[in-house]
Formats: sequence, C-alpha cells, structure tokens
Amino acid sequence: MDTTQSQSEPEDEMSSQQEISQDFNTHGHSGSHHKTSGQGLFTEKRWSTFSQHRVVILSLGLLNAVLLLTAAVIGIYCAKAQNDFLQGPNSVATSLILEKNYLRNHSGINKAKLEAQTALVKERANHIQLKMQVKQQKALTDSFQGQIETLQAQRANLQTNKTTLEENCGRCRPGWIVLKSSCYYFSSRDVSNSKKNWLDSRADCIKQGGDLLVINNLEEQQFMNDNLPKLSFSIWWQNGYWIGLTDVVMQGTWVWVNNKTEVETMYWRTGQPNPTGSQSGNCAAFYYYADNVKTWYNGNCHDHQFNWICEMEPS
Repeated sequence: MDTTQSQSEPEDEMSSQQEISQDFNTHGHSGSHHKTSGQGLFTEKRWSTFSQHRVVILSLGLLNAVLLLTAAVIGIYCAKAQNDFLQGPNSVATSLILEKNYLRNHSGINKAKLEAQTALVKERANHIQLKMQVKQQKALTDSFQGQIETLQAQRANLQTNKTTLEENCGRCRPGWIVLKSSCYYFSSRDVSNSKKNWLDSRADCIKQGGDLLVINNLEEQQFMNDNLPKLSFSIWWQNGYWIGLTDVVMQGTWVWVNNKTEVETMYWRTGQPNPTGSQSGNCAAFYYYADNVKTWYNGNCHDHQFNWICEMEPS
C-alpha cells in the first residue's frame, strides 16, 4: 500500500501543475493574481486545519482535566471509604457486641424469670398441699384430742367410782360419797334432778334416808368447800346449794335441822344474811369461796330454786 500511495502523490502534483499551467495560458495577463489567490487558499486551508487541531487539543485537555478531577474525587471517596472501613467495623462490631450482650443478658433474665415463676408456682402448689396436710393433721389431732379427753373423763369417772366404792364399802347409798364419817349427796351430780326450793330439797333428802347438810365444825366446812361441784350461772347466788339452816322460828336466830342453834358468824358472806332485797329470805345456802369461809348466804325458802346437799350417817 505504501508504493501505490507514493505513485499517486506525484501524479496528483503533476495534475495540479498542468491545471495551473493551463490556467496561466488561458488567463496570461492575470497570472500574478491567480498565483496570489492560490497561495491564500493554501494558507486558509492550513489555518483551518490548525484550528481543528487546536479544538481537538483543547478538547483533549478538558477531557484530561475532567479525568483528573474525577480521579481526585474518586481518590477522596476511596480514602474516606477506606477510613470508614478501617474505623467503621470496630464501631459496628462494638454495637453488635453490645447488642448481643444485651440480648444475651436479657435472654438470661427472661430465662431466670421463667424459672422463678415456675419455681413459685411449684412452691405455691407445695404450700397448698402442705396446708391441706396440716389441716388433715389438725383434724386428726383434734379427733385424737377428743378421744383423749373422752378417755380421761372415763378414767376420772372410773377412778371416782373406784374411790367411792373403796371408801363407801357399802356404807353409803349409790350416788352418795363418804367424807370422813358421813355420807353426802350433791344434787347437781344427778342430772335427772332439777333445782328445788328449800322445803322440796329437804323432802328429797329425807326420802333418801338423810336430811339437809348440818355443818358441825370448821373441818367439815372446809371439806364441803373443797368438794362442792362448781356451777356457772350468771347471777352468783343462783350457784348455791341449800343447807339445813333457817331462822323461820325466830327472825335472826339461825337453827339447824337437828335443832342446834348456830352461833358462829364467820361463815357468812360479807353483808349476809341479807334481810331485804330479792336475794333475802329465811333459809341458808352454801356458795363456794376461795378461802373456805364466808360461804353462807340466805335466800327465799319458797321462791328460790337451788341445788341442795344431803347428809346421813353411814350404815
């Protein structure tokens, strides 16, 4: 291709010279003008080509500037990205580690909470079961206690009967007890008997072969106070027992049913015998007192209903 191009270039130059010569021959007198005009065209063509090269060079320069600016921006961005990459992972990792620890701790707390709730439910169930067991045990204990009390009462009753039989040895009637040298009967021990007034109480004692109690000395007074069954009526004087002492024949003179006059006054309660009021009367009654004396008081022979004490000689 180089040989062909070199051959065509002289041919072009020869064609151009021939055209110029012909033009000179045709227009001989204006040859100088045409020569000057050809040089101008050549100069304009070279200037146009130079301008095009300048545009290309400027374009390439601008392109290089843009490329440099772009490279700088990319470099800055890459440096920043690298810096962020170098610093960021630690921050992100720290955040992730903290979050992981928080979640782990929170998960542990939740697990501990669930375990505590489960343990609490279990303990409550155990507590309820223990309460039921305690309740059942208490019921059994109460039942055993009731049985023990019943057995103790039976034992005491048997012991009393045994003592009564041993002491009586057939000397007193059934239901009577021996105290020293006499047999005594307390009506409160017999649930079939209700309270009576003084006259009916004495009639019951006589029917059984005895009479109302006669207290002969301090020793017998103390025996009566120690062995008197205790009653629990709200009004104190309703808890007494009729004894065989009255002042019916002569007001103020107290005489026993065996016709012996009582001259001792230390056995009367303070303020007794009472001559007036709802508790006053002509018949004497016996009421328990802690120091064994001051146990007597008076009551209405007909209207007041008390228990009574009978006495008889042993057989």
